[in-house]
Amino acid sequence: MIRLYENFNQARARVEPVYADGAVNMAFCQYRRSSEDAFFMPHAALTYVREGRKMVFLNGERYDMKAGDALFVPKNSILYSEIIVKREPFVSLNLLLGDADTLLSSMACHIADRMQLQYYASNYNMSLSTFKRWFKRNVGCSPGQWMIEKRLQQAQYLLQHKRLSVKEACYRSGFEDVSYFIRRYKQAYGRTPGQLEI
Repeated sequence: MIRLYENFNQARARVEPVYADGAVNMAFCQYRRSSEDAFFMPHAALTYVREGRKMVFLNGERYDMKAGDALFVPKNSILYSEIIVKREPFVSLNLLLGDADTLLSSMACHIADRMQLQYYASNYNMSLSTFKRWFKRNVGCSPGQWMIEKRLQQAQYLLQHKRLSVKEACYRSGFEDVSYFIRRYKQAYGRTPGQLEI
């Protein structure tokens, strides 16, 4: 399940704000046990690992991070993260940059659900055509294209990191037709979901 960024670590991590002003927020984050999360990041962010290791799957790319590594997370990204804690805690410093787009939060947290676009438009008191225009102007593509892209990224994560079957990844990512899923996956990544990445 994809959560909002502010809810993903409440039970697992100690988070201490370090600095905050109108455009920048910085927090110290410490995990004492391993954690696996999927969350929507409405802010642009910079994450820096001080101690420990974590795997991040972002926009179709996997990053194995260790102490000293930093990663820029673009605004409106869905992040899959696995924090590995063995003897020492995992410690990071996270910097949130700029304003958040909360309009996409609901869509991102329900990426695999079969909700109609009218539902999201109504939640923000917009007609469907106004919502589509806002989306195109602010995100750069149609809401349908954005949903497909995010579902394909989730499927890629489930296939590569969780080692699910093609059928399981298809359905858990919100696709209803395996043939359609395979075709869209191949268009996006240049190979079928059943082909292992070399």
